[in-house]
Amino acid sequence: MNQPYSLASHGSELLSGLLGHIADVRPDADTRRITRAYEAAAYWHEGQQRRSGDPYITHPVAVAEILADAGEDDQTLCAALLHDVTEDTPCTLAGLRQEFGDDVAGLVAAVVALDAAPADQVAAACSDSEAAVALAGDRRALVIKVADRLHNIRTLRHLPHAKQLDKSRQALDIMVPLARTLGMDAIGAELESLASATLRRARQRPGTASGHLLAATTALLPAGSRARWREEWLAELHVLPTRRERARFAVQIVAGIGRLAVTLYQPGALLRQVSSAILTAAVAASGLVAGGWRTAMAMTAAAVAVLGTVTWVLRSDDRTRRLTELIQAVRAAPASQARPAPRESDPGDGS
Repeated sequence: MNQPYSLASHGSELLSGLLGHIADVRPDADTRRITRAYEAAAYWHEGQQRRSGDPYITHPVAVAEILADAGEDDQTLCAALLHDVTEDTPCTLAGLRQEFGDDVAGLVAAVVALDAAPADQVAAACSDSEAAVALAGDRRALVIKVADRLHNIRTLRHLPHAKQLDKSRQALDIMVPLARTLGMDAIGAELESLASATLRRARQRPGTASGHLLAATTALLPAGSRARWREEWLAELHVLPTRRERARFAVQIVAGIGRLAVTLYQPGALLRQVSSAILTAAVAASGLVAGGWRTAMAMTAAAVAVLGTVTWVLRSDDRTRRLTELIQAVRAAPASQARPAPRESDPGDGS
C-alpha cells in the first residue's frame, strides 16, 4: 500500500524551486513523479536537521537541483531525492521499489553500496569510466554520488575541522577525477576549487596552541616576509600527527626565529653574533626542560620576548649603532682589566 505522503504538511517552496530548475532544462520532465519523490523524501526526513540547522530535506533537493541543471533523467532525479531515506529513516528498499519501481529503487541501492565500498577501490576505478560503471552497476548512481558530494562540500563549513579536511581530501583524490571521467567538468571544477580552498585555509590557520605561537612569532620578522613564513610553518605543522611533535616543532622554530630575523633584517656580522648567542641560550634552556612541554613553551616565550627586544633595536639604524657601540665597549672592558701589570723583580727568584 502506498504511503499517504502530504505535500501540504511540508511546504512547497523547495519543490517549486526544484521544478523550476527542471523546467528550464527539460520542459518535458515527469513532474508528477518527481513531486511524488519529493513528498516521500520530505515525509521520511521530517524532523531531521543538518548540522547547519536547516531541515534535512534541503540536502536531497539541492542534489536533485544540481542534477537537474546537468540534464539528468526523471529516474535519476527521483533517486537523488530519495538517496538517503533507506540509511537515515525507517524507509525500506522494498517500500521504495513498490512505490517508485525497480529503476529508482535500484539507483538508491547502488548509491548506498557506493558509500559502503572501500575508498581505495573507488579511487582505483574513478579515472576509468568502464571500471567506475562496473563498480557502481549504473552510471547514474555515480552521477548522484558526485552531486551529493558537491553539495556536502558547498556546506562544509558546518562540519568539525577534521571532517572538513578529510572530506576535502577525498573530494580531490576521488570525486574530482570521477566527475571528469563522467564528463561532469563543471561540477569537477567546482569540487576542486572548494576542496582546495578548504585545505589552503587549513594550512594558513593556527588551529592549535603551537600554531598560535608560530603565528605570533612571525611578528618578529620583516613585514614583507611574515605571510610567507607563516604559511610555510603552519603547513609543516599541519602534517605532524601528534601534539608532542607539533609542540617540539614550534619550540624549534621559536628557538631559531632570532637567527632568521637577524638574517632577514641584515644588520651586520657583529649583531648576528649577538643574536646567535641569545639563540644558543634559548636552545639550551629548552633542552633542560624537554621533559615538560609547558615549561619549555614558557621559557621559549621568554626567549621570544628577549629576541623581540633585540629585533626592535635592529629595525632602527640609530638604535643599531648605539647597540653596536655598547657591545664593543662591553667586549673591550674585560680585556683591559684582565691584562696583568708589569711585575717588579724579586731578589729571591734568581732573576
